Amino acid sequence: MQPADLKNSNLFRKTLNSLNGFRVAFIKERAVAQETLALVVIIIAAVALGCKAANVFLIFLACLLPITLELVNSAMEIFIDHFSGSAYREEIRRAKDMLSAAVCLALLIGYSGSIWIILFAE
Repeated sequence: MQPADLKNSNLFRKTLNSLNGFRVAFIKERAVAQETLALVVIIIAAVALGCKAANVFLIFLACLLPITLELVNSAMEIFIDHFSGSAYREEIRRAKDMLSAAVCLALLIGYSGSIWIILFAE
């Protein structure tokens, strides 16, 4: 398959590529696996505590936020490491720290929002 074919492939093919990307990240990136496990645990807790279906769906979406940012973070770090090699550069360290900060904020927003929905939403 040529690069142009990948860009213009059909929706089914793009979906398969996305699912493969998540599978690879789940296997290779510990943080993605841990955040996916956290999503499952929080959803089970929400159901066990009797949350409404709509709230469980909102909790699911909130827990997807950290996973989404973790996927971006992992992809960018692979890209950065590939092109920068093993040489230390201050601007690369700053870029990686900013990516990590974005993940940290997503974790805070996603999980605190989920806990708030579980405890206080009707």
